[in-house]
Amino acid sequence: MNDPRYPPQEILDGFSISYAVACAFFTDPQGRVLIVKPNYRDSWLFVGGMVDRGESPFEACAREVKEEIGIDVEVGDLLVLHWVQHHSFVPEPMTIYVFDCGVIEDPTAIRLQAAELDEFAFLPVEEAAARFSDRDSARIGLALGARRSGRTVYQRD
Repeated sequence: MNDPRYPPQEILDGFSISYAVACAFFTDPQGRVLIVKPNYRDSWLFVGGMVDRGESPFEACAREVKEEIGIDVEVGDLLVLHWVQHHSFVPEPMTIYVFDCGVIEDPTAIRLQAAELDEFAFLPVEEAAARFSDRDSARIGLALGARRSGRTVYQRD
């Protein structure tokens, strides 16, 4: 590409590449955290998934919530930004965005995406963290703390 508006290709080749994941942090009225059990892994996760090409993390969060639990949500503030240098299933670093998606008053409104998820649970923070992988478990407490403080938390491996 010889367009003067852009840096030369040799400079672009050195730019960082990062996969992106958008997650939704929900609680119920008692403050328990919503987590889901994917059918393709042993550990549990927040509702969420990969950000598609051309999509913002904010848009991806809303889309993933609708796809995975059948709820239209107004995505709120960014709670956690997690930089993962090495991940087991992608060849480049990963940036994980955790957004505050509020309180689910009625869990019967949840409609799980059966093709991808086996179950969901609202659990106290400690129990939810115990079902996450070791790498992912800290994100639960960080998200809750960020919601309480009103400040985004940056986490890195």
